Amino acid sequence: MLKNFFGLLVLLGLSFSQAQAQVWDDPSNTESAPMDPEIVDFNETDFQTKPWLREFTNVVVVNKSNAGVTKQTLRLYVHGKLQLITKISSGRERYEKGCSAGQDPKRDHCSVRAYWSTTPAGYFDTDKLDERYYSNLWQTWMPYSVFFESGIATHQAPAGTEGKLGERASGGCVRMHPDKAPLVFKAVETAGKGLVPVLNRNGTLAKTKAGDVIRKIGYKTLYIVENEIIE
Repeated sequence: MLKNFFGLLVLLGLSFSQAQAQVWDDPSNTESAPMDPEIVDFNETDFQTKPWLREFTNVVVVNKSNAGVTKQTLRLYVHGKLQLITKISSGRERYEKGCSAGQDPKRDHCSVRAYWSTTPAGYFDTDKLDERYYSNLWQTWMPYSVFFESGIATHQAPAGTEGKLGERASGGCVRMHPDKAPLVFKAVETAGKGLVPVLNRNGTLAKTKAGDVIRKIGYKTLYIVENEIIE
């Protein structure tokens, strides 16, 4: 069945992540949660065994699992060394019905439209940075946003939600403590852009038909989102 699914994506000219984004945004899809792909497990030894990983100045690893000793955590590696580990809140992984008539997104904690509040798993490029981003979907500020996939970002937790860090509680983004979000933002900003390898969402290298690794100019920060239960 998966083979047929991926074949359909090819025929439609869609990437897996594009198809996922369409599922998140489809208000009529109330039954099927977005499906995460099988991804290559990350291990700290990868910095020694996978030389291409060291081409990224920063590697940000988010574990969106709601169980295990590393559940709901973010780790920041700089030049292969762990510099930060902190609690986060990833997406609630549920269908958000959106605000009803008369409800206010900020007052009633509802979204402007219906969608799935999931944090996608995979290996992602950094898309953009916005130190003072405002979410129209939730009508709230998201300071120190670093976007890495279809509107998903790491950012400072909105005021009043800090107590939920360590559990799934967001609309899909990765919330961080107000003291920690600026550190990640600054690390990404400082590393800037350069020549980096292109990765498939499952964590494998994108290569030419001749087997050469494809590279491009992009942010020197790689995001890895996993759903790993570590006892």
